[in-house]
Parts: sequence; structure tokens; C-alpha cells
Amino acid sequence: MFKSIDDYVNTLEGPLHAWTISVIDYLKKNYAHYELVLSYQRPMIKIKPKLFIMLGGGKNHFSLYTTDFEYVESYKLRKIPKIKFGKSAILFPLEKPDYMSLAYQVCDEVIQRNR
Repeated sequence: MFKSIDDYVNTLEGPLHAWTISVIDYLKKNYAHYELVLSYQRPMIKIKPKLFIMLGGGKNHFSLYTTDFEYVESYKLRKIPKIKFGKSAILFPLEKPDYMSLAYQVCDEVIQRNR
């Protein structure tokens, strides 16, 4: 069990570590007024009581999870190569570091839609 976001991040390696640190830094810099917490053992920014963006990942991808399900569905329509999806997640391939700006954009768009 992780006790802090740093505990979680320190378990990550390679590109997943870099992606996670970068997105956390982006959120802290641009959305400091939103609470960044450890929830479900993952870093999460709370936008509203039942609306959030959670960071995660796996062996080959970095994930952004959100309870803005309509946004995830609309993002699918962009048909960006190598982007995959879960029910509430957008999965960015770790092999495409240039897609990190897309992760920032997702954070911006979800937050802007739900202010």
C-alpha cells in the first residue's frame, strides 16, 4: 500500500516514470487549485466531488482515467494512431513520447469542460 504519491511514483521505471512525473508536474503547475491526492493507490486530481482524472499505466502505456465518460467517447472519434481506450481511460503508448502533449491536452480539456 502506498502512503503518498511519491511512494507510488518511486515504484515506476523508465518511460512510465517519466510520463507520470511529467503529467503530475503539469497538473501541479497549471491546476494547483485542484487537490492532487492518492486514491485507489493512484495519483488523482479531483475536479468535482464525483469527477476526477487519475493517472496510471502498464508495461506499454500511460493511462488517464476520468469519470467524464462522454469525453472519453468523443476522444475516440479523433482516431489518433496507437491510442487505445478502456471504459473510462485513454491509453497513450509509452513508445510515443511526443504524445505526452496529448496527455496534457486531455487534462486541459476534461478540466475545462467540467469547471
